[in-house]
Amino acid sequence: MMSRSPTEIANDLRGFIELSYPNIDIRAEPWEQDPNRLAVYFTDEKFSLIYPYQRWHYLTHLIPAEYQEEHLSTSAWFELAPGASPAELRYPDEDLIADITPDVMRILKGTGFFNCLDDVMCTADAGETRGQCWGDFRNAKPLLHKCGITEDELFDVLHVLMLQGGFCDCEILYNVVEENRLKAEYWKARAAGLEPPNPHKGA
Repeated sequence: MMSRSPTEIANDLRGFIELSYPNIDIRAEPWEQDPNRLAVYFTDEKFSLIYPYQRWHYLTHLIPAEYQEEHLSTSAWFELAPGASPAELRYPDEDLIADITPDVMRILKGTGFFNCLDDVMCTADAGETRGQCWGDFRNAKPLLHKCGITEDELFDVLHVLMLQGGFCDCEILYNVVEENRLKAEYWKARAAGLEPPNPHKGA
């Protein structure tokens, strides 16, 4: 593919992303800190409720890997909530998160956090209404607070979960912990050739 201009790249990206983020604003231009690199600014109201690392995770999965490699490999991305600036973006120190992961996981298991989240997302009583996953942590956060995690500790704790594949409420159960009802239900349905319940639809 021939080299693309910043305007063309912004239009390409909008085409990849707009189905999931119909109101997203995308701007591409030479990066003021290094004009030889492209800066891409993604701004969407949906980003207000999630961390920058989550925003990046969701966006990078919507853009074909081949396109990223060819046109975005040296670019700088800024995933912004409306009114926010790049200087406000905060990403995890992955070495620190790796160091604290065993202790954080020990605390979360010891407080029963994962069981509590499973009770919300896959109730033991079939007659109870299940929690819906919105692609964020709106079910997990209050449970973490109940388990003694402070607001200041949430950033580190949630990034421990994200770096193990738990980028939302349901993914914590699917990807981070070995045994829970939600994961068992998913695989039981798959084994039976059925469509597993979709927590993102409140099913």
